[in-house]
Amino acid sequence: MLFVSSEIENLETACQKVLSMPQIRFAGVLNKMGRKIAGGFRDGVESLLPDKENQTMYVQLMLDYMMRKDFDEKLGTIDYIVSRRTNLTMISIPTKDYLVLISAHRDSNAQDIVREVNSAFITLPDIKP
Repeated sequence: MLFVSSEIENLETACQKVLSMPQIRFAGVLNKMGRKIAGGFRDGVESLLPDKENQTMYVQLMLDYMMRKDFDEKLGTIDYIVSRRTNLTMISIPTKDYLVLISAHRDSNAQDIVREVNSAFITLPDIKP
């Protein structure tokens, strides 16, 4: 899939809006292959994983989402996936072409974050603010 530079710019802008929320550590956009195409960590925040492990995690998150889609017909489509870990909360929000990935402080309210993310990503046609 070829990316139009204006689309990537829009995704980057949306990630920056999300990163302005104090509880957010990371906001990124993954393509269908699990590759990060936009976003990154908040200034001053370092990843808890080395770069190579981040890449592996992105692919695993995309595979996890794709496997969960097998149940869409009977259970309905996925709005978002939340994983609360000891050190942080991770939120994956699927769109038609991408997976928006958010890492936040552990005790963050996932529903509040999802609402803010959806508002920031209104340029994507299947995001509902």
